[in-house]
Parts: sequence; structure tokens; C-alpha cells
Amino acid sequence: MKILKYRKIEASFNPWSSVYLEVAQSVINLIKTDRLKVIHIGSTSFKVGGKGIIDLSVLYKNGDLALAINRLIALGFQEQVSKKPFPPERPRKDGAVLFDGKEYLLHVHVIEYGSEEHKKLEQYKNYMLNDSIAREKYETFKMSILANGVTEQEVYGKEKSPFVKSALKLLA
Repeated sequence: MKILKYRKIEASFNPWSSVYLEVAQSVINLIKTDRLKVIHIGSTSFKVGGKGIIDLSVLYKNGDLALAINRLIALGFQEQVSKKPFPPERPRKDGAVLFDGKEYLLHVHVIEYGSEEHKKLEQYKNYMLNDSIAREKYETFKMSILANGVTEQEVYGKEKSPFVKSALKLLA
């Protein structure tokens, strides 16, 4: 598996497919090492339709941030394609892969293992996996954003945040 050049796409709604789990696992197997854990996060991990971009998180132990970043760069991941990228101490790297002849875009978030952010990601994923009504509501929420004409990735992401924040409050 080779990491390809990332390209920014307009936000759209694609139904969830189990192929996202297969692609994510293949990329996880490529990235992970004895010192770096990789998890599948975001909508594609908990069976919710959306843009279809696969989000992963490389989890590094304290002091191994550079190791995680260097691993991703060595594999061919690129700097985040964004007007307002994540800060250097909590970066995101972008890439794409071909899987069964189809291109899948990747956002790889580099997060410290055991951090509050890591814990929240895991809690949110488990909540969504275990609540089919919440998944339906999230899909409806996403489709309403698109129905309002929002298709720019970063604006779309900001528009989704109230749903995510309200779900996280339920888990606190």
C-alpha cells in the first residue's frame, strides 16, 4: 500500500460502507509500530455517512511526538491541507490510498496516548457505535448542513461541531 497525494474535496454525503473499516485497518497496519498505536476514529469508524474521509489517530507515548510525525512523513503523508492547520504540537497529516481500485482520502491526527483528547475520541466513538438513534441524528444533521449550501470542508467541519460538542457533554 502506497500513500498518495491528498486532494481537497467538497463536502458531500456518502452513505456509510463497511469498506471504510477495511481501508482503515489496512492503513493502520501500515502505520503502526511497537511504539505507535493507531486507531480508527470519526464517522467512518462508527457507521455514519458523510464525506467518506477516513480519520485515524496515531497515538504516541509522552516524548514520542517527533517519532510519530517522522513515521507519517516517511510513509508519504503530507502536511495538512488547510488554511488553519492544527498546531505543531497536535498535528494532522493528510494522504490518500487506493483500495480495490478506488481512492480514499485520509486525515491522520497525531495525539498523545492517554491524553484527554484521546479519551474523548474513544468515548465519543463508543457512544456513537452503541446508539443507532444518535447515528441517525448525526447523519440528518450533516445532510442539513449540506442542504444549506455548505460544501467547503473546513466550514462544514465547523458546522458539525455543535452536534459533537453536545454528545460529549452527555458523556461528561
